[in-house]
Amino acid sequence: MRLPRFLWVPFELGRPFGAPHEADFQRRVLEAALTLLERNDGPVVLEDFPDDAPRTADDATAWSCPVSFVASGHDQTDAVEATRQELGQLAPWAELSLPPTPNSGRSLGEIVDLLAAAARGHDVAVQDLRLAADDAHTWYLHAAAQQPGRATSHDRNTWFWRDTALARLIGRVARRLLDHPDPTVRTLGHRGLVPRDHWDLLVRPLPNGAPDA
Repeated sequence: MRLPRFLWVPFELGRPFGAPHEADFQRRVLEAALTLLERNDGPVVLEDFPDDAPRTADDATAWSCPVSFVASGHDQTDAVEATRQELGQLAPWAELSLPPTPNSGRSLGEIVDLLAAAARGHDVAVQDLRLAADDAHTWYLHAAAQQPGRATSHDRNTWFWRDTALARLIGRVARRLLDHPDPTVRTLGHRGLVPRDHWDLLVRPLPNGAPDA
């Protein structure tokens, strides 16, 4: 059996080649992936694609969510309670159309409980964490898509990762995983929960003695 090879790209979900109508950039991504076939320095080859996706014309128009949340960042705010409040604020918007079916099989409340436990340092299965975080992220984007104004997927993702308490909670989970003894769990903390664009804000380890949730 040949060794597995992966190219990790920092693009938003649904855009594995970065951006539409960017043939040269997409070709670079494809060539980077195919080049991995020449590697034999396993047991697993995992490479990061070095560049972010180019902005498109649709990305140039700013959008802001009409629902205001607390400020983001490494602050003292209880991210768990703030996330529960966000769910209540966004629920009327999310209910305007059929919400996405959760792949984790958990309700939003159960997902917040799971993330809160992981943020406190309790061991949670990697697959459960990844699916729960994806489900909550998808639900937020669904709620945002129902709100007035023209927003691209980039706008909604930027809003999610920069302005929501849920993103801060996911970032704290990821930061907890960085010191886990299992390398698979550490990989999830480094790469699997928070996009590279927002890693410095949400995941980068805090200075010694700095408070966290």
